[in-house]
Amino acid sequence: MALGPARAPIATLVAFLGAMAAGCGWEPGIWSGAIELEPPKAASVELTAVAVATLDAPVKARRGGRVLELRVRTGDVVAEGDALIEFEDLALEESKAAVRREIEELRAAHAAAGATPAETERSASRDLRMAALSQLEETHRRASEEFERWTELFEEGLAARLDFEKRRQEFEALSARLRDARAAATQETEAEAPSEPAELRRSQRLLERLQDLPKTYLVKSPSEGTVKELLVAVGDIPERGAAVATVARAALPMLVAEIAPGTTVVAIEEACGVPGPLAFSRRDATLKLAAPTPQLRPGDECLLAVSTRE
Repeated sequence: MALGPARAPIATLVAFLGAMAAGCGWEPGIWSGAIELEPPKAASVELTAVAVATLDAPVKARRGGRVLELRVRTGDVVAEGDALIEFEDLALEESKAAVRREIEELRAAHAAAGATPAETERSASRDLRMAALSQLEETHRRASEEFERWTELFEEGLAARLDFEKRRQEFEALSARLRDARAAATQETEAEAPSEPAELRRSQRLLERLQDLPKTYLVKSPSEGTVKELLVAVGDIPERGAAVATVARAALPMLVAEIAPGTTVVAIEEACGVPGPLAFSRRDATLKLAAPTPQLRPGDECLLAVSTRE
């Protein structure tokens, strides 16, 4: 059967290659089989991994001050909000001293300026009221002694009831006048109190508020974790905003293991007794993966079962 036009060139090419193979002494059939490569060597190895914190959180002194007490030690496990260090608030004491100096300066300036005409008039009026009140108090004292004598006479039957009742009513009326006079004097004194300059009154109120503030403050842990480092000692005065401790967060740590260079990691079959496969990353000779159990703390060690290929 004759070859078709399309198959004729292919037949010619096959015959040509056969002739070349025969002429060059090549053994027939060398191209007929697939090329076989040596399969890669797989292995399973055990590595020791160390748990490390995912983040070290610096703890800062927001106002500075003098360290009074270290409430924790390196390695202590703390919760969020636990007290780490107690400080004497030197900034508060400096503020109080500054306000006191300002009050003294304002008082001195006010005294040097002398009293205003309005203040002089109020002072004279106040003196008159106090003199009148003092006279009324003396009158009330004598009336009280007189009423006591009348009471004794009445109880002994030596004074008539009508006379005694008259003296009693007069004494009670005088006592009411004295109470009213004292109350009026108190109100007028309070109303006249703001004779000092407004700046001085503001400074005095500010000092009162500062006096109510605590003299110490606590630096607290920003998160749950382990105290990795204390950067101050009792008596130290760090600058405002300086780091005074480091807390390793107790969030799920990373496991870190060393792997031989040139070794290909195929899979993490098991980590700390937890079966895999587990996700991992590798950089140079360091293998990293998220700790598979929350019981691990920074510094703990455990075994990894790793499938490798050279």
